[in-house]
Amino acid sequence: MKKTVLAMMVLAVMAAGCGKTEKAAPATTAEEGKAVKAPQADAGQPKAPTLSKPKVFLDLPEEVNGPDGMTLGPDGTLYVAAPNFVDTNYPGLIIAVDKDNKWEVFCKAPIHPETGRGCPMGMDFGPDGNLYYADNQYFSDKNYKSRLMRVVIEDGKAKNIEVAVDGFKLSNAVIWKGNDLFVSDTFFDVEDTPGLSGIFRFTLDELNKGTVKLQPSHKDPHIIATFITVPNRGDVAGADGMTIDSKGNLYTGNFGDGVMSKITFNEDGSVKSQEIISKEITCCDGIFCDLTTDDIYITDSRYNAIHVMRPDGTMFKDVWKNGASDGSDGLLDQPCEPIIRGDELIVVNFDFASPEWGLINKEPDDKHNISVFTITR
Repeated sequence: MKKTVLAMMVLAVMAAGCGKTEKAAPATTAEEGKAVKAPQADAGQPKAPTLSKPKVFLDLPEEVNGPDGMTLGPDGTLYVAAPNFVDTNYPGLIIAVDKDNKWEVFCKAPIHPETGRGCPMGMDFGPDGNLYYADNQYFSDKNYKSRLMRVVIEDGKAKNIEVAVDGFKLSNAVIWKGNDLFVSDTFFDVEDTPGLSGIFRFTLDELNKGTVKLQPSHKDPHIIATFITVPNRGDVAGADGMTIDSKGNLYTGNFGDGVMSKITFNEDGSVKSQEIISKEITCCDGIFCDLTTDDIYITDSRYNAIHVMRPDGTMFKDVWKNGASDGSDGLLDQPCEPIIRGDELIVVNFDFASPEWGLINKEPDDKHNISVFTITR
């Protein structure tokens, strides 16, 4: 398989509205160099969920060599994005997996006119029934070339794909809350503030008026929250996965240092509060909230682990953990994105690393797969 110069930069990804929106103050993990320990569960609280030994959910061919983001469609179809950073001979694409776990290519990502690549990552369905995904161009051109794309869907098929927002650094996770869309940007690359990242918000009304052009800076008015990652194993990758609990609170974690943050909102949608709620882990990639319990599942790419966090920051570490693996037996192989379907915890294995990145998995292999656990709540 072809290894490109992108391999020297892609660690960062794993790290993948206007009006009355108020910006929250930057949250830093540096607080006088002291670790903040998350609260532990009291004896009377429910125990952490348990996971079965993982199995192989899907074995994928070379044309899906770097799976990343996932979302569930209205009919229960699972959509998986593959930017294909491992072997860039293959274009980025999105596959659809039915309830019988049979898959097909849903659409190929249109290429950026300047970079020649289309790289779908985090994605979510909007209230308009269309699929929105982050197009991460950061590894081809860091000069604000990343985008948010809208897949216009008719009769369950992709009719066309258009640019909804243009001008991110590294667009990563995507999630809708009502008519508000949130996108994480993992790197702002601000020289005097290393490790700065943030979350943008857009309204459906604004997106319906045409392509939104962002200001080429970390001061765009769509930014509602910023974060600072303290260097860890040389990594300052910031805001990565996002999820929303049953009360409408937004959560995100930094890939570089694993710090978890919670954002609450006022009735008008403006930010009410932003706080760090856990520093118990050292890497957060994707996160997903089980709305039946509000347990938040976290994939830890550094240690091939799954952690579970409560909305108050209580952290159950290493609910699952395994050593280096190629994923062929179902074990985690640089887990990237979790999602829950019934009693299944489905986890994408990104499997793209380099020895200097400090991860258990040291380099890609020729296996491309997705794992699945059975959850006991």
